[in-house]
Amino acid sequence: MAPSTATERSATKTGTSNRVVKKATQKAPVKKAPVRKAPAKKTPTKKAAAKKAPAKKPAKKALTARTADKHILYQMSVQAPDTDSKTFGRWFKKYTGRELRAWREDFCGTSVLSCHHVKNHKDNTAVGVDFHRPTLDWGIKHNVNELLSDEQKKRLTLIESDVLDVTAPKVDCVLALNFSYQVFKTRETLGKYFKQVYKSLKPGGVFYLDALGGPDVMQQKTDRTRHKGFTYHWEQRSFDPISHRIVCAIHFSFPDGTMKKNAFVYDWRMWTLPELRELFVAAGFDDVHVMWEGTDQDTMSGNGIFRRKEVGDMDEAWISMVVGRKK
Repeated sequence: MAPSTATERSATKTGTSNRVVKKATQKAPVKKAPVRKAPAKKTPTKKAAAKKAPAKKPAKKALTARTADKHILYQMSVQAPDTDSKTFGRWFKKYTGRELRAWREDFCGTSVLSCHHVKNHKDNTAVGVDFHRPTLDWGIKHNVNELLSDEQKKRLTLIESDVLDVTAPKVDCVLALNFSYQVFKTRETLGKYFKQVYKSLKPGGVFYLDALGGPDVMQQKTDRTRHKGFTYHWEQRSFDPISHRIVCAIHFSFPDGTMKKNAFVYDWRMWTLPELRELFVAAGFDDVHVMWEGTDQDTMSGNGIFRRKEVGDMDEAWISMVVGRKK
């Protein structure tokens, strides 16, 4: 079982809130003095109309552990921001009857999901929160400046902070994806986070949080998925049934035999659905429910279709979404 949506970083310490979106700098064009050139002499050829042979494109260099960028590999392996950003918009509209315009993405990492939300509509705004400045800066360089126009950048705000310290600006929806909230290992701390999310929402706002489980997730194993030019490894390193502490890691291997080991390492508490639902209610959320992912009968893996259910399936591994609404 590997993460299937959104961000790779998690917040564990307090930072100072700053707006860190940077605009790409533009250089003024350099004017060149006109230069007169003597007419070139043409060499007579046997076939004046002969076409030049097309220039060969340089072959792309194969990825290696030394040359590959772990954030790019992560986005290629784990995230589907164009699809996911639109999916949350559809879910929100179906649930509330309103368009999803203002959202906040906690543990946003490289902010690629929020970039796509901003791109989806001219009125969409996004706030991304993450405590890890180097990852935010990478996202600004490779996602914000590459994906967004100057106008769209004005509708994206990135905040360098612990998610426990952010309650403004108020938004229609908060996302806590890719299980990053599991860095909080006590009910007191996770409950505090949920209360902060509640304060951050406008009336009628919605909180989406993903969860994973099943006996397969508790096994010590490594799943491998091949991609063009590399292989993604999801390692379940250890699981303690008493504390529910789970340690996982992501590695990437390459055709030349090299490996980018421990590209990302996660030390989490695997929270159960009953615990999450109880903490949602304690934080003040209304209509707390679970959206369960269906199963592809051909592959016996998740099919990406989530439906509201009161009783889950006895799957070996599962992913679901816990949903709560602010009264």
